[in-house]
Amino acid sequence: MRREIRVRDTVIGEGRPLFVMAECGVTCNYDVEITTRLIDAVRAAGADAIKLILWFPDEIMSDRSVRYRYETVDGPREENMYEMLNRLRFTLDQWREIKRYADRQGVILFATVNSPSGIVWAEALGLEAYKLSSWDYTDAPLWRAIAQLGKPMLIDTGPVNAVEVARAIQLMQDAGNDQSVLVHCYHTGRVAEMNMRAIPYLRETFQTLVGFSAKDRDATPDIMAVTLGAVVLEKRLTVSRKMPGHHHILSMEPEEFTGYVRLMRSVHSALGEEALIPSRADLSERRKWFRHLAARAPIPKGAILTPELLGGKRPEAGISPELLDAFVGKPVRRDLAENDPIRWEDV
Repeated sequence: MRREIRVRDTVIGEGRPLFVMAECGVTCNYDVEITTRLIDAVRAAGADAIKLILWFPDEIMSDRSVRYRYETVDGPREENMYEMLNRLRFTLDQWREIKRYADRQGVILFATVNSPSGIVWAEALGLEAYKLSSWDYTDAPLWRAIAQLGKPMLIDTGPVNAVEVARAIQLMQDAGNDQSVLVHCYHTGRVAEMNMRAIPYLRETFQTLVGFSAKDRDATPDIMAVTLGAVVLEKRLTVSRKMPGHHHILSMEPEEFTGYVRLMRSVHSALGEEALIPSRADLSERRKWFRHLAARAPIPKGAILTPELLGGKRPEAGISPELLDAFVGKPVRRDLAENDPIRWEDV
């Protein structure tokens, strides 16, 4: 798999700027005005992309009696899932309007695609990359059709195991598509089950780029994800947690999201390189606090230098005290006052 992929003019990869996307696949409430406000929030925060979902409930649900329970600021709510998903839809013309608006704002528009019609619409919209849900791993025909498009595929992991991920990667390779980002995600509230070390495991095992999709507003796992090698972050964003519908309560509001993006970019910048590289400030301080070889007391010309006559004194400029043994036992060629630096020509 490629170590760098390009989405529009943005290159995603190790050593590149962190790619941050807002997860609004439910929280846009499939209202054009709300969605444009979310796009504005993404741009204002300095994030890269917004991710929605192309819902076609008729193509993904056979049992239309399933109930879905979720939390809101007013307490738990339950409703028919099929009816709920049918409300979470734009017309194709509305999608086009949103895509144009995102393009004008310099925000990349992603969509999770989980059905054949989703592919048709995504291509009609000219989406540059695909997000694939961890709930759709077994739909090989759908994923094969997407892989054959040759576009980057950001793939959630969630409830799957390594064998299932390997099958997905093999499916991509068979289709000639080497542009993958495996996105670690989880749906647990138990810290001990988050398994953040899956991020380096996925990167090394499948030789691919890795990302992290956060469950809620807590930024602690996101910080861990970046330090463990994630180059893509996905964070839930809403206009307001008081809005009706699910996932709002789990999402950041615009001002919080701005702070989050700033924090994550700082964490990513602080990673640096896999080498010991002192900062410019450290090197400046070193010049003040490291030591040079100097006389501990007045030393007359001709005196034989002993360890007791020599020592390390600040600042650093001069001969390092590490070389003291090179001077011990030798006569000094000039009078030295206390604290005078020792030079090679003095012996």
